[in-house]
Amino acid sequence: MTNYGNKSQKELDMKKNVLILMIGLLLPVVWTTAMAERYLPGSRLTSVVNWGNGKVYFFNGDRYIRYDAAADRADPGYPKPINSETWPGMIWTDGVDAVVNWGNGKVYFFRGAQYIRYDVRADRADPGYPKPINSETWPGMIWTDGVDAVVNWGNGKVYFFKGAQYIRFDVKADRADPGYPKPINSETWPGMIWTDGIDDAVNWGNGKAYFFKGSQYIRYDLRADRADPGYPKTVDDSTWPGVRW
Repeated sequence: MTNYGNKSQKELDMKKNVLILMIGLLLPVVWTTAMAERYLPGSRLTSVVNWGNGKVYFFNGDRYIRYDAAADRADPGYPKPINSETWPGMIWTDGVDAVVNWGNGKVYFFRGAQYIRYDVRADRADPGYPKPINSETWPGMIWTDGVDAVVNWGNGKVYFFKGAQYIRFDVKADRADPGYPKPINSETWPGMIWTDGIDDAVNWGNGKAYFFKGSQYIRYDLRADRADPGYPKTVDDSTWPGVRW
């Protein structure tokens, strides 16, 4: 039994017990806010890109999953960390904001006010990057502080999303089309309920594009130019087999 003849020792033990109690109460909160997105199924994705070789890459924080489009499930052995071995030349090992396949052997990774160009064939980032997003590197792009999502529509146009707006970029002209940004609404994106913004978007290459927000997704029909009925759906093992963080 502890002898509390020394008052300071008694106070020290009381403070220690209070600290232990506080840690016990705070641990569930720490798990919920800081780790749920990383470890729980259905957590939000930070970016998605179709590599053009039958593989699609899903990114979440500092990890990624490779998805096989034909098998319709994640490849075994994933998720893996983003590092110099898995993505040579990639300095952003703790995550990216958006990724898009330009369709010319180059893939662009965006993070904040910068971007990196990645060479698909060489399988490494091109030298001289990252570079700033500005009027010289992306003519007509007003969002120099970053973007939320980017998707190549496969018709010579690429769409950049930020908040409740989007910009259409012409690949051949290498500049944003005039008249943008425009709002995301039922007229510009029929059937799209997320008018306040999206997290990610990817062209699947089969006439469908997928838009992600939080733990849900919407499938969009490129030819009909509208969202398919029955969406949004939840990102889980039944809709995206093997996509678990």
